[in-house]
Amino acid sequence: MKENMLIGEVCRQADCTPRTVRHYETQRIITPIGTTRGGRKLYSKDTVTVIRTVQLLKRLGYSLKDIRKTINLTKSSDTRHRRVTKRLRGMLSESLSSIDAELDILAASRRKIADLLEKTEKCEFCAAADCEECGKLKDLRTLGLLQE
Repeated sequence: MKENMLIGEVCRQADCTPRTVRHYETQRIITPIGTTRGGRKLYSKDTVTVIRTVQLLKRLGYSLKDIRKTINLTKSSDTRHRRVTKRLRGMLSESLSSIDAELDILAASRRKIADLLEKTEKCEFCAAADCEECGKLKDLRTLGLLQE
């Protein structure tokens, strides 16, 4: 990874758009480290890491305001009474609980969909006008979400 990068290189490495980089600048999440002679902004290699971190935290449901606080905490040298460590660990612990809950929901959904696909496998080739007798089509139409 290059030491100093233009916005295009940052975008390629962080898989984002220039608009995203500029937005994160206005939100004071990232800062350019300088400019070229032509006036183009230069970014450090750490900018890519910060943007990837922001993307992950956004996926976890954090607001940009909370993300800015988190990023600032990681940059802070204030470790008196382990405040920084305690806050970061608390946020990460909360995120881990949310991820576990989401994984449980996804796993249950996956099982339900797989079961529904298995139960309705023969429906694809069925010539009946409607499946009132077996009810499988109703389950398929509602993704099996309706409880009788």
